[in-house]
Amino acid sequence: MSNRDFAHRLQMKFGLSYTEPTDFQISQIRADVLRIVNQQGRQPTLTEWTRIVGSYCRSIGTHARMGVDNTDLNLLLQLAIQSGK
Repeated sequence: MSNRDFAHRLQMKFGLSYTEPTDFQISQIRADVLRIVNQQGRQPTLTEWTRIVGSYCRSIGTHARMGVDNTDLNLLLQLAIQSGK
């Protein structure tokens, strides 16, 4: 999946604006997620995801999306681990 797909999933899950995350923010989020996976051998919790995304994206929680949020943390992890295209 591309950075665009990952960005859209993050927007849906964390209520980000349409201008976030940028490619740079995505690379930083991925690096932090991978650090937890590689150093601690586990998946990040929702609290950790929220802290990570919020540390790079100032618009966290500012935009509501209509409909059901089916974004799953396991899918976000898979997208974070994949290299962007």
